[in-house]
Amino acid sequence: MPHSVSEHLRLRIADYDRAIRTFIPYYDRMREVQLEVLEAVLGASGVRVIDLGGGTGALAAAVAERFSEARVEIWDTDPEMLDAARERCGRFEGRVRCIERSFTEPLPPCEAVAACIALHHVKDLSTKRAIYRNIREALSPGGVFLNADCAMSASPAEQARCYRGWAAFMTAQGIDAAEAERHFAAWALEDYYPPLASELQLLREAGFDEPDCFWRSAPFAVFGAIQGRELG
Repeated sequence: MPHSVSEHLRLRIADYDRAIRTFIPYYDRMREVQLEVLEAVLGASGVRVIDLGGGTGALAAAVAERFSEARVEIWDTDPEMLDAARERCGRFEGRVRCIERSFTEPLPPCEAVAACIALHHVKDLSTKRAIYRNIREALSPGGVFLNADCAMSASPAEQARCYRGWAAFMTAQGIDAAEAERHFAAWALEDYYPPLASELQLLREAGFDEPDCFWRSAPFAVFGAIQGRELG
């Protein structure tokens, strides 16, 4: 599923790291939660981490920096973003690899899979379930999947409240209310934010025993699962 971030967000790749923080509340906090859970679950040992839709390499760089023996693969279909990731992660001397590949494809064996503001581009829930199944099959016992993304509430009234709060955040970053609404409308053409309950159910259907939400401030969350046993 080819995807161009510069076209989707209508910005230059060089501006992405700054702009994403004006669009997404708790962007940095979600990354810190991912790193905290990775450390709690896996310790500081050398692990293989796959970063799905890794974009400019910010998450991969944070993982490589926190875990000195970790090897990270960034999977993305956007060549511009991968070029930015290669430049950012070149200092890690080969511990971070950039691969132009869709996250719908089967994954190699690994100890962790992470994604940040990426999987909402998968609008078809059967496709997302298959992605979650691929993740489960790739993870070693005790491995972890961590997804930081928008996960809306199921209630229309609560969804409306979430969007109001999201727009207020963007307004505080200098984006006026009308522009925020235009962004929401444009993003909806390519994005889908399932309710958190639906995401956790998809993980169960993919075979994870105990999907969980590790952090949430609606509508943003860090959720996923720890691989508890071998595949049957």
